[in-house]
Amino acid sequence: MQAIVQDTPFVATLRPARTRSASALWSGRFLSGFAALFLIVDGIGKLLRLSPYVNGTADLGYPPDLVVTLGVIELSCVLVYLVPRTAPLGVVLLTGYLGGAVATHVRHVDPLFTHVLAPIYFAAMLWGGLALRDARLRAFARGIVEGDGAEGTVMTTKVRSKDGTMIAYEKSGSGPAVILVDGAFCSRAFGPSQRLAKALAPRFTVYAYDRRGRNQSDDAPSYAPEREIEDIAALIKEAGGSSALVGLSSGAALSLEAAAAGLPIKAVVAYEPPYVDEAGDRHGAAHEAQLKQLLGEGNRGGAVKYFMKDMVGVPSFVLLIMPLLPWIWRKLVAVAHTLPYDAGVMREFKVPRSRFASVKVPSLVMYGSKTDARLKDAAKIVAGAIPGAQHRELPGQTHNVNPNVLAQAATEFLR
Repeated sequence: MQAIVQDTPFVATLRPARTRSASALWSGRFLSGFAALFLIVDGIGKLLRLSPYVNGTADLGYPPDLVVTLGVIELSCVLVYLVPRTAPLGVVLLTGYLGGAVATHVRHVDPLFTHVLAPIYFAAMLWGGLALRDARLRAFARGIVEGDGAEGTVMTTKVRSKDGTMIAYEKSGSGPAVILVDGAFCSRAFGPSQRLAKALAPRFTVYAYDRRGRNQSDDAPSYAPEREIEDIAALIKEAGGSSALVGLSSGAALSLEAAAAGLPIKAVVAYEPPYVDEAGDRHGAAHEAQLKQLLGEGNRGGAVKYFMKDMVGVPSFVLLIMPLLPWIWRKLVAVAHTLPYDAGVMREFKVPRSRFASVKVPSLVMYGSKTDARLKDAAKIVAGAIPGAQHRELPGQTHNVNPNVLAQAATEFLR
Protein backbone atom coordinates (compact mmCIF):
# COMPACT_ATOMS: atom_id res chain seq x y z
CA MET A 1 0.00 0.00 0.00
CA GLN A 2 6.71 -2.76 -2.37
CA ALA A 3 9.26 -3.60 -4.71
CA ILE A 4 8.30 -4.84 -8.20
CA VAL A 5 9.54 -8.35 -8.70
CA GLN A 6 11.76 -7.60 -11.66
CA ASP A 7 11.96 -5.40 -14.72
CA THR A 8 9.79 -7.54 -16.94
CA PRO A 9 7.05 -6.16 -19.20
CA PHE A 10 3.62 -5.87 -17.61
CA VAL A 11 2.18 -8.68 -19.70
CA ALA A 12 4.97 -11.12 -18.77
CA THR A 13 3.97 -11.95 -15.20
CA LEU A 14 5.97 -14.19 -12.91
CA ARG A 15 3.20 -16.32 -11.45
CA PRO A 16 0.38 -18.25 -13.09
CA ALA A 17 -2.86 -16.28 -12.95
CA ARG A 18 -5.47 -17.41 -10.47
CA THR A 19 -8.85 -18.17 -11.91
CA ARG A 20 -11.84 -15.99 -11.14
CA SER A 21 -15.45 -17.07 -10.69
CA ALA A 22 -18.08 -16.10 -13.23
CA SER A 23 -19.63 -13.71 -10.70
CA ALA A 24 -16.31 -11.91 -10.21
CA LEU A 25 -15.85 -11.68 -13.99
CA TRP A 26 -19.28 -10.19 -14.51
CA SER A 27 -18.78 -7.84 -11.56
CA GLY A 28 -15.61 -6.64 -13.27
CA ARG A 29 -17.41 -6.14 -16.55
CA PHE A 30 -20.16 -4.19 -14.78
CA LEU A 31 -17.71 -1.90 -12.98
CA SER A 32 -15.66 -1.30 -16.12
CA GLY A 33 -18.75 -0.79 -18.26
CA PHE A 34 -20.45 1.60 -15.86
CA ALA A 35 -17.37 3.81 -15.49
CA ALA A 36 -16.56 3.68 -19.20
CA LEU A 37 -20.16 4.56 -20.16
CA PHE A 38 -20.09 7.62 -17.93
CA LEU A 39 -16.79 8.77 -19.45
CA ILE A 40 -18.06 8.14 -22.99
CA VAL A 41 -21.15 10.28 -22.38
CA ASP A 42 -18.96 12.95 -20.82
CA GLY A 43 -16.52 12.85 -23.73
CA ILE A 44 -19.26 13.04 -26.38
CA GLY A 45 -20.80 16.01 -24.59
CA LYS A 46 -17.47 17.79 -24.80
CA LEU A 47 -16.94 16.77 -28.43
CA LEU A 48 -20.36 18.16 -29.43
CA ARG A 49 -19.70 21.34 -27.45
CA LEU A 50 -22.97 21.03 -25.55
CA SER A 51 -23.57 24.12 -23.44
CA PRO A 52 -23.35 22.43 -19.98
CA TYR A 53 -19.89 21.12 -20.86
CA VAL A 54 -18.66 24.38 -22.38
CA ASN A 55 -19.94 26.41 -19.45
CA GLY A 56 -18.62 23.88 -16.94
CA THR A 57 -15.17 24.00 -18.52
CA ALA A 58 -15.18 27.80 -18.36
CA ASP A 59 -16.35 27.78 -14.74
CA LEU A 60 -13.36 25.63 -13.83
CA GLY A 61 -11.00 28.20 -15.32
CA TYR A 62 -10.22 26.60 -18.69
CA PRO A 63 -10.71 28.28 -22.09
CA PRO A 64 -14.06 27.15 -23.61
CA ASP A 65 -12.24 26.34 -26.85
CA LEU A 66 -10.38 23.60 -24.99
CA VAL A 67 -13.53 21.52 -24.42
CA VAL A 68 -13.26 19.62 -27.75
CA THR A 69 -9.61 18.74 -27.08
CA LEU A 70 -10.54 17.42 -23.64
CA GLY A 71 -13.30 15.34 -25.21
CA VAL A 72 -10.92 13.82 -27.76
CA ILE A 73 -8.39 12.95 -25.05
CA GLU A 74 -11.06 11.43 -22.81
CA LEU A 75 -12.64 9.30 -25.55
CA SER A 76 -9.24 8.16 -26.81
CA CYS A 77 -8.25 6.95 -23.34
CA VAL A 78 -11.57 5.13 -22.94
CA LEU A 79 -11.10 3.43 -26.31
CA VAL A 80 -7.66 2.17 -25.26
CA TYR A 81 -9.20 0.92 -21.99
CA LEU A 82 -12.03 -0.95 -23.73
CA VAL A 83 -9.70 -2.93 -26.01
CA PRO A 84 -8.74 -5.98 -23.90
CA ARG A 85 -5.17 -6.14 -25.18
CA THR A 86 -4.46 -2.49 -24.31
CA ALA A 87 -6.71 -2.19 -21.24
CA PRO A 88 -3.77 -1.94 -18.76
CA LEU A 89 -2.40 1.04 -20.68
CA GLY A 90 -5.89 2.54 -20.90
CA VAL A 91 -6.48 2.43 -17.15
CA VAL A 92 -3.13 4.18 -16.55
CA LEU A 93 -4.02 6.92 -19.08
CA LEU A 94 -7.47 7.39 -17.58
CA THR A 95 -5.98 7.57 -14.08
CA GLY A 96 -3.81 10.45 -15.26
CA TYR A 97 -6.80 12.16 -16.89
CA LEU A 98 -8.93 11.77 -13.76
CA GLY A 99 -6.05 12.92 -11.58
CA GLY A 100 -6.11 16.19 -13.50
CA ALA A 101 -9.82 16.47 -12.71
CA VAL A 102 -9.09 16.01 -9.00
CA ALA A 103 -6.44 18.76 -9.12
CA THR A 104 -8.86 21.07 -10.91
CA HIS A 105 -11.57 20.60 -8.29
CA VAL A 106 -9.06 21.12 -5.49
CA ARG A 107 -7.88 24.37 -7.10
CA HIS A 108 -11.51 25.44 -7.56
CA VAL A 109 -12.20 24.69 -3.85
CA ASP A 110 -15.13 22.39 -4.68
CA PRO A 111 -16.87 20.11 -2.11
CA LEU A 112 -14.74 17.13 -1.10
CA PHE A 113 -16.97 14.07 -1.43
CA THR A 114 -19.18 15.14 -4.35
CA HIS A 115 -16.57 16.86 -6.55
CA VAL A 116 -12.93 16.44 -5.48
CA LEU A 117 -13.21 12.70 -4.81
CA ALA A 118 -15.66 11.89 -7.62
CA PRO A 119 -12.89 11.19 -10.20
CA ILE A 120 -11.23 8.89 -7.65
CA TYR A 121 -14.45 6.88 -7.34
CA PHE A 122 -14.46 6.33 -11.10
CA ALA A 123 -10.75 5.49 -11.10
CA ALA A 124 -11.43 2.87 -8.40
CA MET A 125 -14.17 1.36 -10.57
CA LEU A 126 -11.89 1.32 -13.62
CA TRP A 127 -9.05 -0.37 -11.73
CA GLY A 128 -11.36 -2.68 -9.78
CA GLY A 129 -13.24 -3.75 -12.88
CA LEU A 130 -10.02 -4.45 -14.74
CA ALA A 131 -8.55 -6.42 -11.83
CA LEU A 132 -11.63 -8.64 -11.67
CA ARG A 133 -11.55 -9.47 -15.39
CA ASP A 134 -7.84 -9.31 -16.29
CA ALA A 135 -5.45 -11.89 -14.83
CA ARG A 136 -2.42 -9.82 -15.84
CA LEU A 137 -3.27 -7.00 -13.44
CA ARG A 138 -3.95 -9.41 -10.57
CA ALA A 139 -0.61 -11.14 -11.07
CA PHE A 140 1.18 -7.81 -11.36
CA ALA A 141 -0.41 -6.60 -8.11
CA ARG A 142 0.58 -9.81 -6.32
CA GLY A 143 4.15 -9.28 -7.47
CA ILE A 144 4.18 -5.80 -5.93
CA VAL A 145 2.56 -6.85 -2.65
CA GLU A 146 4.34 -10.15 -2.16
CA GLY A 147 7.69 -9.22 -3.71
CA ASP A 148 10.46 -11.74 -4.43
CA GLY A 149 12.38 -11.47 -1.20
CA ALA A 150 15.12 -9.37 -2.81
CA GLU A 151 15.16 -7.03 0.19
CA GLY A 152 15.39 -9.88 2.68
CA THR A 153 12.77 -11.69 4.67
CA VAL A 154 11.44 -10.09 7.84
CA MET A 155 10.73 -12.78 10.42
CA THR A 156 7.46 -12.76 12.33
CA THR A 157 7.87 -13.37 16.06
CA LYS A 158 5.23 -13.78 18.74
CA VAL A 159 5.23 -12.52 22.31
CA ARG A 160 2.88 -13.65 25.07
CA SER A 161 0.74 -10.91 26.58
CA LYS A 162 -0.25 -10.92 30.26
CA ASP A 163 -3.52 -12.81 29.62
CA GLY A 164 -1.75 -15.44 27.51
CA THR A 165 -2.72 -14.02 24.09
CA MET A 166 0.07 -14.36 21.53
CA ILE A 167 0.85 -11.10 19.72
CA ALA A 168 2.66 -11.25 16.37
CA TYR A 169 5.28 -8.66 15.48
CA GLU A 170 8.30 -8.07 13.28
CA LYS A 171 11.44 -6.08 13.94
CA SER A 172 13.43 -4.01 11.45
CA GLY A 173 16.07 -1.30 11.40
CA SER A 174 18.51 -0.23 14.09
CA GLY A 175 18.54 2.47 16.72
CA PRO A 176 16.22 3.45 19.58
CA ALA A 177 13.07 1.31 19.80
CA VAL A 178 9.81 2.51 18.25
CA ILE A 179 6.56 0.54 18.36
CA LEU A 180 3.92 1.25 15.70
CA VAL A 181 0.29 1.11 16.83
CA ASP A 182 -2.27 0.79 14.03
CA GLY A 183 -5.79 2.15 13.78
CA ALA A 184 -9.03 0.37 12.85
CA PHE A 185 -8.87 -2.40 10.22
CA CYS A 186 -5.09 -2.13 9.90
CA SER A 187 -2.32 -4.62 10.59
CA ARG A 188 1.06 -5.53 9.17
CA ALA A 189 -0.83 -7.06 6.21
CA PHE A 190 -3.09 -4.11 5.46
CA GLY A 191 -2.51 -0.43 6.06
CA PRO A 192 0.41 1.96 6.43
CA SER A 193 2.59 0.15 8.98
CA GLN A 194 4.87 -1.59 6.46
CA ARG A 195 5.72 1.65 4.65
CA LEU A 196 6.00 3.54 7.92
CA ALA A 197 8.35 0.91 9.35
CA LYS A 198 10.51 1.08 6.21
CA ALA A 199 10.70 4.88 6.46
CA LEU A 200 11.68 4.80 10.15
CA ALA A 201 14.08 1.84 9.98
CA PRO A 202 17.21 3.85 8.99
CA ARG A 203 17.14 5.62 12.38
CA PHE A 204 15.15 3.35 14.69
CA THR A 205 14.58 -0.27 15.61
CA VAL A 206 10.96 -0.53 14.55
CA TYR A 207 8.47 -3.00 16.03
CA ALA A 208 5.40 -3.39 13.82
CA TYR A 209 2.76 -5.64 15.34
CA ASP A 210 -0.74 -6.94 14.71
CA ARG A 211 -3.17 -5.74 17.32
CA ARG A 212 -5.01 -8.62 18.99
CA GLY A 213 -7.53 -10.37 16.79
CA ARG A 214 -5.89 -9.19 13.56
CA ASN A 215 -3.77 -10.96 10.98
CA GLN A 216 -1.36 -13.31 12.83
CA SER A 217 -2.09 -12.21 16.40
CA ASP A 218 -4.40 -14.32 18.54
CA ASP A 219 -7.54 -13.11 20.29
CA ALA A 220 -9.19 -13.77 23.64
CA PRO A 221 -12.79 -14.64 24.54
CA SER A 222 -13.37 -11.26 26.18
CA TYR A 223 -12.00 -7.79 25.51
CA ALA A 224 -11.09 -4.70 27.47
CA PRO A 225 -8.81 -1.80 26.41
CA GLU A 226 -6.53 -2.74 29.31
CA ARG A 227 -5.66 -5.99 27.50
CA GLU A 228 -4.28 -4.00 24.58
CA ILE A 229 -2.22 -1.89 26.96
CA GLU A 230 -0.81 -5.16 28.32
CA ASP A 231 0.01 -6.17 24.73
CA ILE A 232 2.06 -3.00 24.34
CA ALA A 233 3.75 -3.69 27.69
CA ALA A 234 4.81 -7.13 26.42
CA LEU A 235 6.23 -5.57 23.24
CA ILE A 236 8.11 -2.95 25.25
CA LYS A 237 9.72 -5.74 27.25
CA GLU A 238 10.77 -7.40 23.98
CA ALA A 239 12.21 -4.06 22.86
CA GLY A 240 14.56 -3.93 25.83
CA GLY A 241 12.40 -2.37 28.52
CA SER A 242 11.50 1.00 27.02
CA SER A 243 10.29 2.34 23.69
CA ALA A 244 8.67 5.25 21.92
CA LEU A 245 5.20 4.74 20.43
CA VAL A 246 3.90 6.02 17.09
CA GLY A 247 0.14 5.59 16.85
CA LEU A 248 -2.39 6.37 14.12
CA SER A 249 -6.11 7.06 14.61
CA SER A 250 -7.46 4.76 17.35
CA GLY A 251 -3.88 3.48 17.66
CA ALA A 252 -2.91 7.03 18.64
CA ALA A 253 -5.51 6.98 21.40
CA LEU A 254 -4.29 3.56 22.53
CA SER A 255 -0.69 4.83 22.61
CA LEU A 256 -1.69 7.75 24.83
CA GLU A 257 -3.70 5.42 27.09
CA ALA A 258 -0.58 3.25 27.45
CA ALA A 259 1.46 6.30 28.41
CA ALA A 260 -1.22 7.35 30.93
CA ALA A 261 -1.07 3.84 32.43
CA GLY A 262 2.56 4.45 33.30
CA LEU A 263 4.27 2.01 30.94
CA PRO A 264 8.02 2.65 30.36
CA ILE A 265 7.45 4.77 27.27
CA LYS A 266 10.04 7.30 26.14
CA ALA A 267 7.75 9.42 23.96
CA VAL A 268 4.45 9.27 22.07
CA VAL A 269 3.71 10.45 18.55
CA ALA A 270 -0.07 10.45 18.05
CA TYR A 271 -1.61 11.12 14.64
CA GLU A 272 -5.28 12.17 14.65
CA PRO A 273 -6.76 10.33 17.65
CA PRO A 274 -10.45 10.47 16.63
CA TYR A 275 -12.11 11.96 19.69
CA VAL A 276 -14.88 13.45 17.56
CA ASP A 277 -17.81 13.50 19.99
CA GLU A 278 -16.79 16.05 22.59
CA ALA A 279 -20.29 17.52 22.59
CA GLY A 280 -21.90 14.10 22.91
CA ASP A 281 -24.23 14.70 19.95
CA ARG A 282 -22.76 12.14 17.52
CA HIS A 283 -23.88 9.00 19.38
CA GLY A 284 -20.30 8.10 20.27
CA ALA A 285 -21.42 6.19 23.35
CA ALA A 286 -23.71 3.99 21.25
CA HIS A 287 -21.20 2.93 18.58
CA GLU A 288 -19.61 0.09 20.52
CA ALA A 289 -22.99 -1.43 21.41
CA GLN A 290 -24.26 -1.17 17.83
CA LEU A 291 -21.15 -2.85 16.46
CA LYS A 292 -21.46 -5.67 18.99
CA GLN A 293 -25.12 -6.15 18.06
CA LEU A 294 -24.35 -6.44 14.34
CA LEU A 295 -21.52 -8.87 14.99
CA GLY A 296 -23.68 -10.88 17.38
CA GLU A 297 -26.15 -11.29 14.51
CA GLY A 298 -23.33 -12.59 12.31
CA ASN A 299 -23.49 -9.47 10.13
CA ARG A 300 -19.77 -8.75 9.74
CA GLY A 301 -20.31 -6.80 6.52
CA GLY A 302 -22.98 -4.73 8.24
CA ALA A 303 -20.54 -3.88 11.03
CA VAL A 304 -17.98 -2.69 8.46
CA LYS A 305 -20.60 -0.55 6.70
CA TYR A 306 -21.85 0.88 10.00
CA PHE A 307 -18.32 1.81 11.02
CA MET A 308 -17.55 3.46 7.70
CA LYS A 309 -20.86 5.26 7.15
CA ASP A 310 -22.16 6.11 10.61
CA MET A 311 -18.84 6.52 12.41
CA VAL A 312 -16.45 7.75 9.71
CA GLY A 313 -18.90 9.43 7.31
CA VAL A 314 -18.08 7.63 4.06
CA PRO A 315 -20.77 8.34 1.40
CA SER A 316 -23.35 5.59 0.86
CA PHE A 317 -22.54 5.03 -2.80
CA VAL A 318 -18.92 4.24 -1.91
CA LEU A 319 -20.19 1.45 0.34
CA LEU A 320 -22.13 0.05 -2.63
CA ILE A 321 -18.90 -0.14 -4.61
CA MET A 322 -16.62 -1.61 -1.94
CA PRO A 323 -18.09 -5.16 -1.83
CA LEU A 324 -17.37 -5.30 -5.57
CA LEU A 325 -13.66 -4.86 -4.77
CA PRO A 326 -13.13 -8.25 -3.08
CA TRP A 327 -9.39 -7.93 -2.45
CA ILE A 328 -10.16 -4.97 -0.15
CA TRP A 329 -13.58 -5.98 1.15
CA ARG A 330 -12.36 -9.40 2.33
CA LYS A 331 -9.67 -7.80 4.46
CA LEU A 332 -12.12 -5.37 6.06
CA VAL A 333 -14.67 -8.08 6.86
CA ALA A 334 -11.94 -10.38 8.23
CA VAL A 335 -11.21 -7.95 11.09
CA ALA A 336 -14.76 -6.69 11.61
CA HIS A 337 -14.86 -8.39 15.02
CA THR A 338 -12.14 -5.99 16.23
CA LEU A 339 -14.13 -2.82 15.46
CA PRO A 340 -15.74 -2.82 18.94
CA TYR A 341 -12.18 -2.94 20.30
CA ASP A 342 -11.42 0.36 18.58
CA ALA A 343 -14.68 1.84 19.86
CA GLY A 344 -13.79 0.61 23.33
CA VAL A 345 -10.37 2.25 23.18
CA MET A 346 -12.02 5.54 22.18
CA ARG A 347 -14.25 5.48 25.30
CA GLU A 348 -17.32 7.25 23.87
CA PHE A 349 -15.06 9.30 21.57
CA LYS A 350 -14.53 12.01 24.18
CA VAL A 351 -11.06 13.15 25.23
CA PRO A 352 -10.25 11.55 28.63
CA ARG A 353 -8.74 14.74 30.06
CA SER A 354 -8.15 13.46 33.57
CA ARG A 355 -6.21 10.40 32.36
CA PHE A 356 -4.22 12.31 29.78
CA ALA A 357 -3.26 14.85 32.45
CA SER A 358 -1.21 12.04 34.02
CA VAL A 359 0.92 11.49 30.88
CA LYS A 360 4.49 12.33 31.88
CA VAL A 361 6.39 11.62 28.67
CA PRO A 362 7.12 13.93 25.71
CA SER A 363 4.13 13.81 23.37
CA LEU A 364 3.49 15.12 19.86
CA VAL A 365 -0.10 15.20 18.58
CA MET A 366 -0.46 15.78 14.84
CA TYR A 367 -3.17 16.25 12.26
CA GLY A 368 -3.32 16.89 8.52
CA SER A 369 -4.13 20.27 7.02
CA LYS A 370 -6.74 18.66 4.75
CA THR A 371 -8.36 16.44 7.34
CA ASP A 372 -11.84 16.72 8.84
CA ALA A 373 -12.23 19.77 11.09
CA ARG A 374 -13.42 17.52 13.93
CA LEU A 375 -10.12 15.62 13.86
CA LYS A 376 -8.14 18.87 13.88
CA ASP A 377 -10.08 20.09 16.90
CA ALA A 378 -9.67 16.73 18.65
CA ALA A 379 -5.89 16.78 18.17
CA LYS A 380 -5.64 20.27 19.63
CA ILE A 381 -7.81 19.33 22.62
CA VAL A 382 -5.72 16.21 23.25
CA ALA A 383 -2.48 18.21 23.09
CA GLY A 384 -3.94 20.71 25.53
CA ALA A 385 -4.85 17.96 27.98
CA ILE A 386 -1.32 16.48 28.11
CA PRO A 387 1.20 18.46 30.15
CA GLY A 388 3.89 19.89 27.87
CA ALA A 389 2.56 18.23 24.71
CA GLN A 390 3.20 19.70 21.29
CA HIS A 391 0.78 19.74 18.38
CA ARG A 392 1.66 20.06 14.72
CA GLU A 393 -0.15 20.31 11.41
CA LEU A 394 1.17 18.26 8.48
CA PRO A 395 0.60 20.22 5.25
CA GLY A 396 -1.41 18.47 2.55
CA GLN A 397 -2.30 15.44 4.68
CA THR A 398 -5.66 13.84 5.43
CA HIS A 399 -6.56 11.11 7.93
CA ASN A 400 -4.93 8.67 5.50
CA VAL A 401 -1.52 10.19 6.09
CA ASN A 402 1.43 9.56 3.79
CA PRO A 403 3.70 7.25 5.82
CA ASN A 404 6.85 9.02 4.60
CA VAL A 405 5.53 12.41 5.73
CA LEU A 406 4.55 11.01 9.10
CA ALA A 407 7.91 9.27 9.48
CA GLN A 408 9.80 12.48 8.82
CA ALA A 409 7.80 14.41 11.42
CA ALA A 410 8.13 11.58 13.96
CA THR A 411 11.87 11.37 13.37
CA GLU A 412 12.31 15.11 13.95
CA PHE A 413 10.48 14.81 17.26
CA LEU A 414 12.05 11.61 18.53
CA ARG A 415 15.70 12.07 17.61
